[in-house]
Amino acid sequence: MVRLLCLFVLIGCGETSPETLVDELRVIASIAEPPEVKPGETFTYTSYIANPDGEDTVAATWVCTNLGDGCVEAQGGVDSLGYIEPEGQASVWSRDLAVTPALTPLVAETAITATQLWTLTCVRDTCPIIDEIAALDSADAWPEELSEQLADPTAWMADLPMSGVSLAYQLLTTSLSDEPQVNPTLTATDDREGLLVRGETFSLSFTVDGTFSEQAQVYNYITGGGFKMANTYVTAGDTVDLEGTAPKDGDEAHIWVVLADGLGGVAVWTQTFPLTG
Repeated sequence: MVRLLCLFVLIGCGETSPETLVDELRVIASIAEPPEVKPGETFTYTSYIANPDGEDTVAATWVCTNLGDGCVEAQGGVDSLGYIEPEGQASVWSRDLAVTPALTPLVAETAITATQLWTLTCVRDTCPIIDEIAALDSADAWPEELSEQLADPTAWMADLPMSGVSLAYQLLTTSLSDEPQVNPTLTATDDREGLLVRGETFSLSFTVDGTFSEQAQVYNYITGGGFKMANTYVTAGDTVDLEGTAPKDGDEAHIWVVLADGLGGVAVWTQTFPLTG
């Protein structure tokens, strides 16, 4: 989903992971609410986009259930596309999407996790495919060439610049359950307010809860400085303490903390801190 380094560097007075530093355009995380839906059901999809350089950007999202013959949503009839021009350095984008009703026969007996939710954000005029998506109504049928591209975005991502482009995806569960999976909870144990001191260490604490797999993890990101650990494995009911170092420069820092339950559910906490000192 993103290219990550596996090195550690020394920043300020604490060892921090470069994986936690957001210094370019990036889709940080997205939440499907609910994370398990019935065929044809509308859900709300919220993406958190980091744009630390404040560049002029555009973003698109699409729903793709590819069972071997391309995205079923390409036939139209459901809200499968979205477009936005994100504003600010820490944008939050919510839109309503839907899963194709064509999945009904497939989920008659068991849930499936086959629907991909893609989000692409780019510096304006960098990704022409976003302009094509913007020209369509959300429920329109997709043109044939666009359909082929959206079914396999990894095929053309290599042709785009390394910077100013971010592509992310996750899988959505579809079922006929009347008691579907719900998203986990991520709660700050103290509503930290006020300032971060430039170049100094700080800590954040959270409690997590929900239904977790063994792969449930908390991830943390900041626009400057960094966190000591890139990710922390968690179980339901845990308290997670995160140690970070504030940026040495600038007027503010944006922080995102992401909980992924390992089953498709996600929770996000985010806050902007002024810097002092």
